[in-house]
Amino acid sequence: MPACCAHANIAQITHFVAPTALPVLMPREKPTPEPSFGFLSTIESPEYGYFGGYLIVSPLGRPLEFHCTSPVRPSRAQEILYGPTLQPYLLGEQISTALLQAAKSPPRLVLTDAAAMLSARAHSTSPMALVLSHIDTRGPEDQTLSDTVEVASNPDASQLRHFAGRIEVGGYELMLPSGFEAEKHTVAELLEILSQHVDLAEPFGRIHEAIREAQRLGGRTGEAHGQAA
Repeated sequence: MPACCAHANIAQITHFVAPTALPVLMPREKPTPEPSFGFLSTIESPEYGYFGGYLIVSPLGRPLEFHCTSPVRPSRAQEILYGPTLQPYLLGEQISTALLQAAKSPPRLVLTDAAAMLSARAHSTSPMALVLSHIDTRGPEDQTLSDTVEVASNPDASQLRHFAGRIEVGGYELMLPSGFEAEKHTVAELLEILSQHVDLAEPFGRIHEAIREAQRLGGRTGEAHGQAA
């Protein structure tokens, strides 16, 4: 397994383009391409380090592309030297940027549940937003403590300067990276399209399960090679 975080190597475990029916067109009519939406997430393994996953879906939530990275584990020396900047560098500039570049077709909007991954916005051609939490719109008398669902960890005071432009769409609260407040209107419009058919937090669960399945398959492959040897 990699011992440093210099590069995030792409291991494309699944890549497919969902088949679409050819539209019946009138003469001279041009089809309007549907927007696609990206979801970036990560899983930290105590044994191997960080795995990154990137799922691109249609407005209906159907998968169009999926990419994931090989595990990336920083050394103890890197943890000391990078300090609090390690996660933005590792998850944002390295893992996220590698995943974004692996996509064949850039989506119209990229969502993430990891605050550090928003650092990739500087290297992305698509707007990005952090999905913070689910907003319960019921009255106080109908709510319980379990009704609040945190999607991403709320940024602490030291991180807040990196975020701006809160948006509430589809029952979720989102934030934009600092410096990209001008994208708020565009992001809100795209979120309205996506939230008509897709729960904004659900695709992150798919990414996590796909990464875990890749780990299981990788473990079985390693065992088979060991037995063959």
